[in-house]
Amino acid sequence: MDNIVFKKISILFLVISFQAVADVTDFYEPNASNNYQGRLLSLTESYPIDEMKKLCKPFTGIDTAQIRCRKQDKKNSYICEYKCSLHWMKREK
Repeated sequence: MDNIVFKKISILFLVISFQAVADVTDFYEPNASNNYQGRLLSLTESYPIDEMKKLCKPFTGIDTAQIRCRKQDKKNSYICEYKCSLHWMKREK
């Protein structure tokens, strides 16, 4: 019985570990298919507004209310999630 419990706990631990790693390595730029959202890695700034503005320029700008940056444990880096503003004005043809 103890062996079954140990296996279940081990599997749960592995699933949580893989999710944590996947969250850190999943970076993407805003586009129509992901609702104009992006995620980027910043090694120098906790709020890399210039980089986010550059990536959102084709979509009219950045929605500053939709920015969340998290410091990574044991690293001097940040993962920032953001959304481009006025994306609802863009229409796909």
